[in-house]
Amino acid sequence: MVMPYKGERDAILAKPAVPFARVLKENAEKLGYTYGDYLVALAAEALDMPQYSPPSRHRRADQLDLPEEASTRAA
Repeated sequence: MVMPYKGERDAILAKPAVPFARVLKENAEKLGYTYGDYLVALAAEALDMPQYSPPSRHRRADQLDLPEEASTRAA
């Protein structure tokens, strides 16, 4: 899927503690965000600047599921 252009961006590096990063990544996945977009969404909410919050990428109802890879078993 091609990602839509989001305009000019600045790169910011974050290095949270491993247990905290795990929680952030799990939450991002559950909400349909990339890790970076989730961090931006949290910051936008905390700073009361919702116009900078990226949209969630939850699977739309009109999208089909990707088939799972068949598991192979030796006989």
